Amino acid sequence: MTERGILRPVQSSFVEGLERPVGRIPGSVFGGLTNAELVLEFGPLYCAGSVLDVTYGRGTWWKLFHPEPFAFHDLALDGVDFRRLPEAARSWDTVVFDPPYVPRQGTVPATRIEDTEYRARYGLDVSRTPRQMRALINAGLAECARVARRWVLVKCADYVNDRKFQLGHLAVIAEGERLGLIVHDLIIHAAGPGPGGGHIRRILRARRHHSYLVVFRKRRRRQSHTQEGAA
Repeated sequence: MTERGILRPVQSSFVEGLERPVGRIPGSVFGGLTNAELVLEFGPLYCAGSVLDVTYGRGTWWKLFHPEPFAFHDLALDGVDFRRLPEAARSWDTVVFDPPYVPRQGTVPATRIEDTEYRARYGLDVSRTPRQMRALINAGLAECARVARRWVLVKCADYVNDRKFQLGHLAVIAEGERLGLIVHDLIIHAAGPGPGGGHIRRILRARRHHSYLVVFRKRRRRQSHTQEGAA
């Protein structure tokens, strides 16, 4: 397994040895409003091979960038739980994982269409404690790590719950490393106002209006001595 990356074109020079690569390098902080714009920016880097999306939803990630080959699962569409994927180990180059990453407690119903869509977008339509949410994410991440051959892309965020500030992206990174994944890239996606704020009277901290795309790399498989000798 190699890190192919994107080869930048080279600007020629009259003096040999002074050629320079040209073209923009994607930045680590991305200000596009949608996940589709985020994927369009970084898809050529990390979704250039076969891609499996295990939290497809409405397919909004893939409105602008179209990987090939591509497949998806979603509990609401095909009944496949991302904690129990049917794919074989190391069967897809990239596995994309966008789980609910902001917990919600209580049973107060959403009264407006905008509230319902908002809660669904941030995974707030199901009541979960932080511990339950971490268990859900960890189980899904383990399956993504099993199925992926090169990359595991995970969307996550920091949040406040019960007046405690939770570093959600660090929890994801720690679990990924525990599973043997290597952190290859960390992209900050600053989009929209972010969750919370509508009923806050006393401001205690800055509003979270960004999420993270953690790019994990799978470790290379160690070749046996027999394979090395035959190579």
